[in-house]
Amino acid sequence: MKTKLYTLLLLLGACWGPLLLNAGGSARAATVTGFVLVNADTDLDIFALTPGMTVDLNTLPTRNLNIRADVDTSPVGSVTFELSGAQAQVATENVPPYALFSDVAGDYFAWTPLLGSYTLTATPYDGGSGTGAAGTPLTLSFSVVDSGVAVTSFTLVNADTDLDLIPLTNGMVLHLGELPANGLNIRANVQLPAAGSVEFSLSGAQTQVATENVPPYALFSDVAGDYFAWFPTPGSYTLTATPYATANGTGAAGTPLTLTFSVSASPLPVQLTSFVAMAVAASEVQLRWATASEHNCREFEVQRSLDGRQFATVGRAAGHGTTTVAQAYAYSDHELPGQAATLYYRLRQVDTDGTSAFSPVQVVALRRAAAELRLYSPLLPAEAVRYSFSGPLVGDEQLQLYNLLGQGLGQFPVAAGGAGTVPTAGLAAGVYVLRMGSAQGTYSGRFVVP
Repeated sequence: MKTKLYTLLLLLGACWGPLLLNAGGSARAATVTGFVLVNADTDLDIFALTPGMTVDLNTLPTRNLNIRADVDTSPVGSVTFELSGAQAQVATENVPPYALFSDVAGDYFAWTPLLGSYTLTATPYDGGSGTGAAGTPLTLSFSVVDSGVAVTSFTLVNADTDLDLIPLTNGMVLHLGELPANGLNIRANVQLPAAGSVEFSLSGAQTQVATENVPPYALFSDVAGDYFAWFPTPGSYTLTATPYATANGTGAAGTPLTLTFSVSASPLPVQLTSFVAMAVAASEVQLRWATASEHNCREFEVQRSLDGRQFATVGRAAGHGTTTVAQAYAYSDHELPGQAATLYYRLRQVDTDGTSAFSPVQVVALRRAAAELRLYSPLLPAEAVRYSFSGPLVGDEQLQLYNLLGQGLGQFPVAAGGAGTVPTAGLAAGVYVLRMGSAQGTYSGRFVVP
């Protein structure tokens, strides 16, 4: 009887001993088998982290993250973490899930990573709080990027009128004597979350460090788009703007933009003495400008904008090379956007070596008459016929193309803004009719294919 009882006790010890040992706070050493990126908002897995992986925050369902270490035996006594790189974290987890930034019963705490490179190591132990025998650790490296947050460009702003002057590009020379205002500012162009921010760093002839939390993101700040003035000292500058996901330069950093530029007080090779633009008819703006002298002046580009920010070249006038004789220029813009009430014009003066400078911006209020469909016949058979419509549009208007026999030859949507082209390839030489119906009525015009 004693023998049977002794045997039974041995069997019970063999079966229940490991469980009693686990309950006492220690377990056999294990192996960390992998890392998983976790959504800390929903506490659901996003994906497994692999060596060398690039994690793009812009593609994730949230920026509130955590990382869990998986082990081949659970529970273990504890798991220690060590994260280095763009951010550092050292932690010990005694109960599953084993989370780098901890949790409460599977409710993960949030971590919003900074952009950059990281190395993560997790080591299991058979005792609590990183004690006892160590198991097999796992180390991997990964990087964090954000493809959706980037400073794309800089714009030089007239702080007197709060209108854009020119895009500020790398290597540009700003000639103070040719700018329309002494007070300037620089805006960083970037799409950010509502709580985002931009940090600026300007070095060189003058220095400035600033953080902007609301758009427009201006180097020398603003109040609701009323820009504060900067009076630049001549010299060289380097400007960097870095976007952040949250206010005051915190949260995940986006892609910064850096450029160099210089400010000169010396006059340009071309001395512009006047520049005016005015509406002389419902569909015509006339521009006139004059120079006192020119040096290696190749041409002037006439540029037009609908909003004072984005300009496009609509015409050119040849310069006079090098001359000390005063010169006068004129250009008429006949192909005006149909829906515009105000237009903005500027000149881009280009030297023979390719360097250029911009004139002050002229603002023109248009004289709008009754709605009209205007056609501009092509000069060559393969060219398209250009058109402009000066009336209001709802967005679904169509142009119908006919020959003089009334036969329909095609249908084309009216371009946004009321100005566009209709292809003439394949049409025989002759006269054709374009007809358009709108909320104001039906309009038509004729053009000739040479």
